[in-house]
Amino acid sequence: MKIAVIGCGWLGLPLAKELVKNNNFVFGSTTTINKFLELETSSIHPFEYDGIVNKLIPVAIKESDCIIINFPPSKSHDYPAQIEELIRQFSDNCKIIFTSSTSVYQEIVTTVTENGLCKEDHKVFLAEEKIRNSNKTFTILRLAGLIGPNRHPIKFLTGKIIDHGNMVVNLVHQHDVIAAILKVLEQNAWNKTYNICWNEHPKKAKYYLNAAEKVGIKPPVFKNSNLQGKTINGNLIVHELDFQYKHSI
Repeated sequence: MKIAVIGCGWLGLPLAKELVKNNNFVFGSTTTINKFLELETSSIHPFEYDGIVNKLIPVAIKESDCIIINFPPSKSHDYPAQIEELIRQFSDNCKIIFTSSTSVYQEIVTTVTENGLCKEDHKVFLAEEKIRNSNKTFTILRLAGLIGPNRHPIKFLTGKIIDHGNMVVNLVHQHDVIAAILKVLEQNAWNKTYNICWNEHPKKAKYYLNAAEKVGIKPPVFKNSNLQGKTINGNLIVHELDFQYKHSI
């Protein structure tokens, strides 16, 4: 299968490497040619794409069997418009996997499934709509907060004062996200939407204080409240695709 990974960063690069291991022909986008050698060393065929200066997809890549869109809205001036323009460049037969976010859900104190109420003005939800309204086959993966190698939210929270220490955390490990994407491809699970989230939801204060102690950094200070927040349910992909989460948060 020819697969184009749009965004070979912290998540996209290890994903692209796994796709190569599974005998796929993998294109990988980067915003700078300085990363070409790193991609080529892993048998990933690099191309430049940033949606601004370099926004045209090379002709050879437009006929990919699948594209995996994996860059955050922080990298875009107009995320929904960029997603629309990007997918329009690929052939009608090209399937899409879009890494969305559980931040699209409204902040309601409840357990949230894929049918949960969304923030309809959220830029990531609007990007989802561009994909849903296209003529292409797709699957959307709404990812919880990401943790994994060289990445843990505690590093951004150290020493800060944080509201709502009784709210629960919704996190997922990089390796489980990659495994979920591979499972979608393996089982041809198209025209689906799945939450990808670890099934344990400790309270923020307890979780991050423990995390700070483990890595030996100054812990944040939490203000406690009765607000629990939303709890993301990531079990639909388990039931439908026999997927297993393996990496604890």
